[in-house]
Amino acid sequence: MRSFSTTLVALGSLLSAALATPHVQPTIRQAVTAEGLPSNGIPTVDNLKTAACKPWIAAAVEIQRALLYASPFSLALEAAGLPNGAADGSMLADPNEVLRPANNGLQTIVGLLRPLPAQFGVSHGDVLHLAGVLGVLACPGGPKIKTYVGRGEPKNISPDGLLPDPNDPVPVLTARFADMGFSVRELIALIGAHSTGKQRFVDPAFAGDAFDSTVDIWDVRFYSETQNRTAAPGTFRLNSDVNFSHNASTIAAWNRFVRNQDSWEGDYSKAHEKMSLLGLDADTLTDCTEILPRSIDISSLTVPGFSGDGDPTVDPVKLEAAIQEFRSIWL
Repeated sequence: MRSFSTTLVALGSLLSAALATPHVQPTIRQAVTAEGLPSNGIPTVDNLKTAACKPWIAAAVEIQRALLYASPFSLALEAAGLPNGAADGSMLADPNEVLRPANNGLQTIVGLLRPLPAQFGVSHGDVLHLAGVLGVLACPGGPKIKTYVGRGEPKNISPDGLLPDPNDPVPVLTARFADMGFSVRELIALIGAHSTGKQRFVDPAFAGDAFDSTVDIWDVRFYSETQNRTAAPGTFRLNSDVNFSHNASTIAAWNRFVRNQDSWEGDYSKAHEKMSLLGLDADTLTDCTEILPRSIDISSLTVPGFSGDGDPTVDPVKLEAAIQEFRSIWL
């Protein structure tokens, strides 16, 4: 099975083509379903109801999730009237922000995205937000997240030093996210995005190790494996994740998502949407969620005879068939 986490190089051309697509006639394979979508679950311009969303019809590959651009925000800075971060794409707009050590690993994807706002007359924040949403959906099991466009350009470069550090103690990390307006439960839901992540810079000796044993699938195995006494073979555990999974102030929220895909997907989607609006007013934006393709439901892809006890095992044959049916246009 191909790895979605390594398919970064095609992003620029795919997202560029998507933004530039003026009209797509459904093919025979794209017969419209009762949902109003083509049979492969990927909308075309013909399926959209909101005119402002039509330039955004898109299909893209796995890219860094929206955590990379929303974290530098502070309610305290906002209250003090000081320069602040926001979900506004400043990392694309400013050539130096992505060079900070805390942003190591993002330079390639930022380089692919950076030309698109000027090329298509859209904002940096909208491009980065849409990329993050599509990155989640590219993963089998990834949920749809409410998607807004219409952001203005960044007011300033994000302040340095606001990104969380995986070696910080739990009270420091929960306080950092509280300063962004997130509860402990929302924080722990967002951390579940590590399900499809790999580390390269925390410990270079283990560069490329995933955070759970099913890195190509958006599932909750990350929560149970992180909580185990020993790491799964070939995986890497962040100190912060292990601490969250056992700390008295966060363990209840953590346990909420252990072997509970539906609960996590619902909470994650809401927290991601909230994150995408940090420093913004949703009433001034346009909801273009209708441009998103259908999610791949992994609950129907488990191996025969799965009893429901423990983390479900996805059948690789069924998974590959679902990828070909619903994501082949992205690959």
